[in-house]
Amino acid sequence: MIAAMKIIPVIIMILSAGLVTAQPKIWTRDEAKTAGFHIDQLPVTYTQAFSEDLSKELFNVLDESLGTVLSLKANPAIGVFVQVLVNDKGGADYVIFDAERSEGYNKDSLNRLIKNSFVTKITDWKMSKKPDNPFHVVLFRVYGRQDVPRQTRQTDSSVVTIEGAIAIKDTLKVKRIFFNQLDLTALPEVVYRFPNVEELYLSENKLKTLAIDFKRLPRLKQLHLQKNMLTENGLVFSKNESLEILNLRENSFTDIPSAARVCKKLESLWLGGNKLSALSNRSFRRLKQVKDLNFYKSQLAILPRGIKKMKNLEVLDLYYNQFETLPSSLTKLRKLTHLAISYNQLKTLPKNMDRLKNVHTLYAHHNRLSTLPEKVSKMEKVSILDLGFNWFTNFPLEVASLKGLQELDISSNNFPDFPAKLLEIKKLNKVYLQGNPFAGKDIEVKYQQQLSALKDKNIEVFY
Repeated sequence: MIAAMKIIPVIIMILSAGLVTAQPKIWTRDEAKTAGFHIDQLPVTYTQAFSEDLSKELFNVLDESLGTVLSLKANPAIGVFVQVLVNDKGGADYVIFDAERSEGYNKDSLNRLIKNSFVTKITDWKMSKKPDNPFHVVLFRVYGRQDVPRQTRQTDSSVVTIEGAIAIKDTLKVKRIFFNQLDLTALPEVVYRFPNVEELYLSENKLKTLAIDFKRLPRLKQLHLQKNMLTENGLVFSKNESLEILNLRENSFTDIPSAARVCKKLESLWLGGNKLSALSNRSFRRLKQVKDLNFYKSQLAILPRGIKKMKNLEVLDLYYNQFETLPSSLTKLRKLTHLAISYNQLKTLPKNMDRLKNVHTLYAHHNRLSTLPEKVSKMEKVSILDLGFNWFTNFPLEVASLKGLQELDISSNNFPDFPAKLLEIKKLNKVYLQGNPFAGKDIEVKYQQQLSALKDKNIEVFY
């Protein structure tokens, strides 16, 4: 996981270090300190801004290096910090690393193994194309099993262990079963002792198959199965009219499982974190009752047109996928209120966005949008609109026409001047402007009149 930029430890080069040589310096943190490097200030020549595509190349070679000496099955887990300073030729100048969370291991031995691998893989490595500027990146990787404290809620109406479930006498009062993080490979039969259970948590186990007889759990409303190893064929439910929430995040599904279709009252279906490579138009059949659909981080490049079958959908989460376009059939989801399409590669939105008459929250940040369809101006219920981190250079006039707009984020686009059209949005009470060319250090001087006009309307302005 890449460390947040705000807390990145950085290195300053002192003058005695001299000019950078052709061969990268590959040091542990202690070696860097000994060589006169300090971790309290970033060298001005190495910017924090870098190309995402180029950084992926760097992450790949680092992961490959670490993967040759560290096992994903390590127990206890091993954490590794890595910071790389890349020059304008695309090669590494410095690689600073350290084995962390290494209790139970000889840290010096681990660092020697890692260093040898980095020397082999990175010494002569260069990016496929030169970066615009020298830059630095930081990452933190964990190899092996991490012991995460169990999250349970111990109350009079819940059970949290199998032993406790067996021992309990008044089974009718139990409403919640927390059997998460127990390394389960099958559903414990003791679950069926509790006919009034409403919530069943089986997350973070080792389930590859699961069959549930809802006749024996007639009041079950929530089933949480995230972070297992379940597949479409491995999940079997009997027909039921009780289940409302089905959490299948981070399993091994490639499609919406048929088990979801036998849940007649199902309202929330969460499949984020699965690789949904087999999703098709047929995937959405018999799911009209679902109101909340989550495809977060599902490696989707195409959203099948069949999604229009989900007539009662109110919330659609498509964050962190690979969409360049969305199907026009999306606009047939007339009951949609929340549409989350951020962190994709969208260059445009469906032409008839005005058909989404009930959408009041639209998150579209971190895409490649530079224009909006004309009919966006007719989405009268939109009150929250986030267009941050896109490619706009001209303020979209459609936004100024949104009658119900209260909160607008246009941060980190390419607006050269203050968008005067902001002053025409009647109900606006919050706007984010930071990260645009016009929002520099002199914004308060250069655009004093415009900022004052916004503040006079009691609009919170972030710049």
